[in-house]
Amino acid sequence: MSKKSLLIIEDSVSITWRLLSFLKEIENLEIIGSVRNGTSGLKRIESDKPDIVLLDLQLPGMNGLKIIETLQDKHKPYIIVFTNNSNFYFKERCMALGANEFYDKSVQFEEAVASIKKLCQEEVAI
Repeated sequence: MSKKSLLIIEDSVSITWRLLSFLKEIENLEIIGSVRNGTSGLKRIESDKPDIVLLDLQLPGMNGLKIIETLQDKHKPYIIVFTNNSNFYFKERCMALGANEFYDKSVQFEEAVASIKKLCQEEVAI
């Protein structure tokens, strides 16, 4: 089974560390990096072409919605939005722009990690 590559775009260091502590245990997952602002995140997506992106919405430099929108006509990884801004408008907007999943990090942390684990266990291309 081939490894899936993951990029984390999250401005909170503590959340990134918590994510890494869970994600490092997942088989067939290669964490290719984490960045703390949207501009760097978009550059890394374009240069590294990760299979999966775990994306916060409220980021310095460029917000997550703009990243999703910019990727519509380019290499589009499997996008998992992971945010504290879970209001219905943002969820609908993210999904309409092309995000694949949407989680509220304050109450759905384990669900987001479980989703990534499931993606890494599947042999299908993302």
